[in-house]
Amino acid sequence: MRTSRRLLISALLVIVLTVAAVPLLNLTVYTPARAAEAYISAIEDADAERAFSYLASPTPSSTLALNHDVLSAAPDLPRDAEATTVSMDGAHAKVSLSYVLSSQTQTVDLSMVKLPATAGLFDRWAIEQEEWPTLDLQVEGSSTATVNGYGVAAGTIPVLFPATYLVGFDATYLKSKPERAEVIAPTDTAQIALSPEPTAKLEQSVGEQVTEHLAKCVKSKTLYPSDCVFGYETDNEILGDVKWSLAREPEVSLAASGNDLELTPSTVEVRIQGRYRDIVTAAEHDFDETLSFDLGGSVVVKSSQVRFDPRRLGDVTVK
Repeated sequence: MRTSRRLLISALLVIVLTVAAVPLLNLTVYTPARAAEAYISAIEDADAERAFSYLASPTPSSTLALNHDVLSAAPDLPRDAEATTVSMDGAHAKVSLSYVLSSQTQTVDLSMVKLPATAGLFDRWAIEQEEWPTLDLQVEGSSTATVNGYGVAAGTIPVLFPATYLVGFDATYLKSKPERAEVIAPTDTAQIALSPEPTAKLEQSVGEQVTEHLAKCVKSKTLYPSDCVFGYETDNEILGDVKWSLAREPEVSLAASGNDLELTPSTVEVRIQGRYRDIVTAAEHDFDETLSFDLGGSVVVKSSQVRFDPRRLGDVTVK
C-alpha cells in the first residue's frame, strides 16, 4: 500500500510540475520562431515529410517535386536559420526569418498560425501560406521537364521553399541546358523558359527527311519537280522527259534560333540531262547541266512527331 501510495504521489507531482512548466515552455521552446527554424532545419536535411508538419497549406496538386529525393538532389539547400517572433495575436503570429542559400543571406517575413496543441498542452505553430510556391516551366517542344533530375509535367508545379532547383529537359528529339531557379519565400513563383536544342536523334530524323525529299524530287521527269525547291529554266523547247540526279548531297545539321529550329544552310547540287530544240535555229541538242543552290528549312517537333519544311535560300545557279 505504501509503495502504491508513493507511486501515486510521484505521478501526481510529475503531472503538477509538467502542467506548471507548460506556459514557460510555450513561451521559450514551442514558439513561432522556433517552429520557423525547425522548418528550415527539415529542408536542410531534405526531410520533406518533417517540413510538411510545419506548413499550414492546402494540399498541393502534385507532390512530385516535394519529396525527399528531389530535395536531396538540390544544388543548394538553406542553412544557418535564425528567426525572431515579431508579433503575436492569439492564434496568429509574425516571424522574421533569415537563412543562407547559395552563399547569400536571405530574410523573409512569415505568417504563422497555431495548430492544435501537442498532447493538449504544448503549442504547435506552422507557416501559413494560402498557395504553394511554384516553378513555372515554359518548355518549347516538350510536355515534360526535369527538376533536380526527376521528371515532371511542364507548366506550373508546387515546390518547397527555400531551395535551389535545377530545371531542364532531355526528350527524344529536344534537350535544353539546365537552368537554376531559387525559390526564396512562400509566395515565390520562379519562371523558367527553356529553349530547345536538337538531339542527335532529331538530326538523324531530319536527315532522313531531307534525303527522302531530294530523292522524290530527282525522280521527276519535268523541269520543275512538284513541291520541290529547285527547277530548270530555259527558253528552248524540251524534247521528251528530262532526267534528274543528285550530284552533291547537303550536310545536315540543326541550329536553334530563339524558340525555332532551323536547318543550317547547306549547298546542294543536282544534275539535269535531256534534249532540247533551239527556238531560233530549230536545231536539236543534248544538254547536261549541274545546278547549285543552298537548302534551308524549318523543323517542327510536336507530340513526338518531326516535320521538316524545306526552303531554298537564294537563286539556283548553273555550274
